[in-house]
Amino acid sequence: MKTPTIVAPGWSYEKAMVASHYGAEEVYVGVPFTSLRMRQNKIYNFDDLKKTVDDLHKNGSKALLTMNIFPRNMDIKIFEQTVKQIADVGADAIIFSDPGTFHIIRKYLPNTPLHLSTQSSTMNYAAVQFWKDMGVKRIVFARELNIEEIKEIREKVPWMEIEVFVHGAMCMSYSGRCLLGDYMSWRPGNKGECSHACRFKYKVRLEEERRPGKLFQLEWDEQWSHILSSKDLCTIERLKEILPYVDAIKIEWRSKSEFYVWAVVKAYKHVRDAIIANKKIDKKVANLVNVIPHREYREGFLFNTLADFPEKESPTSHSLSTSFSKGGSDKEPSLVKRETKGDSMSYVCSTTLESAWPLFNRNYFGMFSDQYIEKNKKKYFHIEPKEVIVPGMKIKYLTPTNMDELEVLDILDAKGNHLEKAHCNTHDVYVLTNKKLAGREILYT
Repeated sequence: MKTPTIVAPGWSYEKAMVASHYGAEEVYVGVPFTSLRMRQNKIYNFDDLKKTVDDLHKNGSKALLTMNIFPRNMDIKIFEQTVKQIADVGADAIIFSDPGTFHIIRKYLPNTPLHLSTQSSTMNYAAVQFWKDMGVKRIVFARELNIEEIKEIREKVPWMEIEVFVHGAMCMSYSGRCLLGDYMSWRPGNKGECSHACRFKYKVRLEEERRPGKLFQLEWDEQWSHILSSKDLCTIERLKEILPYVDAIKIEWRSKSEFYVWAVVKAYKHVRDAIIANKKIDKKVANLVNVIPHREYREGFLFNTLADFPEKESPTSHSLSTSFSKGGSDKEPSLVKRETKGDSMSYVCSTTLESAWPLFNRNYFGMFSDQYIEKNKKKYFHIEPKEVIVPGMKIKYLTPTNMDELEVLDILDAKGNHLEKAHCNTHDVYVLTNKKLAGREILYT
């Protein structure tokens, strides 16, 4: 079996380096002014972009540049000027969405491979054949496709590269083509300014025409609900069923931390490599996807059909009323049912709130950089702590090849003065450990 590449987010220089360091063969990087996650992009200028691309290449990873906004008339000139600016950056591919930008990119980058973004909602083999005839090298499929449809497209258009999302946030709009932000916060999501309106809190009562007088109601105490907030995508347990039909597996979550990138890239690379080599999967490594904060996972549409959505009403839903209130835990909602009689209005709920709340794990202590100072012939590595770190503390750490535990022996500031502890507001922290470090090790519990 051919080994599909891992495509991971790198929306800052450091995040790109982490993705590459922990095993992503391809890293997608935001281009100023033209990337669909422009607001989250931390690469602000073309010099930073050039440095990021060059260092990814030095580390053995390819750099895919995202130019996947849907520009309006006023944006076309800016788009073309931006393409001119990146023409000599050395990108390995350009990810684009809008057909109107195709010829602009081709004009200045005639030999650079083009990847069609998921934003173009490619859903059938006829569309894939069209883009193949146009010279596109790879299609990033719409998340709405299931595995059987992907198999058929592979059979019909065998020479087109296929990329699918396997992990990350899901969007309530069609492959992310959303207008909610434009309406609610004047931020056009299709031009890189997504305000995540689907994560806002709502109070909703729905009445369906064939069920007059029956309201579908979602409540979360008095704090409203997240009716548009989807569960997160995670396919790591079924990756073996995906790999034979794709050329690349994509990890979403550009707005998240290096911690996310590290954990997900490491987990998927390990599982992918084990499947390809027919070796045993280390459950500890695979479980890294559960170490990070996330919403409840599901497999998206890959292994389901539209007939499975939404969840069917239960046989007793006409006589039951469902509401949500806090139970014994501040984090877990409890389900309370009560019967309704006579002509009183009945309330049913066919959607739960399990997907609304991220499962926070406060266990990311930080990442060592490759900078260090020496004192008494010992190396103290630089870190920006995310949690409190004190001497004597034992913390799990991970490198691209190792999972182990280290002990914090000493903490210094930039001047070499001893610190009793360090935390997120402590700047220029250097840590001595009982393990040999090289940089970009992740500390977690």
